[in-house]
Amino acid sequence: MIGELQWFAVQGVVPPHGGRPAWTGWTCNSDGQTPWEVAQVAAHAMLLNICQRFGDELTGGPAASIPRADPAAAEWKQADGCALDRGRGERAESSSPAMSAVMGVLKLFSQREDTYAQVMVAVCQAQEMQQKAEKRACKFRKQARLLEQAQKDRNDWEDIAEYRRQQWVKAIRERSQAGSDESVG
Repeated sequence: MIGELQWFAVQGVVPPHGGRPAWTGWTCNSDGQTPWEVAQVAAHAMLLNICQRFGDELTGGPAASIPRADPAAAEWKQADGCALDRGRGERAESSSPAMSAVMGVLKLFSQREDTYAQVMVAVCQAQEMQQKAEKRACKFRKQARLLEQAQKDRNDWEDIAEYRRQQWVKAIRERSQAGSDESVG
């Protein structure tokens, strides 16, 4: 849980193949808001890795349209008002228009994942800052209550001192009056 947001972690594993020493297996860790989303991200990462490593063996089937280059590193450019244009590195790695189309989709997916990760980091930081602010506010409220109590105590002591002073003045007056009455009588 991140605050009130439920968070899942998944580890995807493709085990090694005993009969093929080059097939060493893959492991991918991912996290996200739903198990389905996390599993998709992990599967996507493992599938890209497998296709990049064994691309020549996967030709002819649906996997042939999966790019052998890392979508995050592929160059795509788009001038204002122009169509999306793939860069030199991507053209060298793509062997068909379908692969280029998939590369574009994977590039967008990769950028979405990066943006999503940045947003989640910002959310976590904001929640941490909010918790710190709430702790500080609680501390300041406690200090304010203590200050208020101290001021109340000081006022009580001032009232007691004033009452004692008045008693003292009254006692002095009474003594002065008693002394002047004796001298008259």
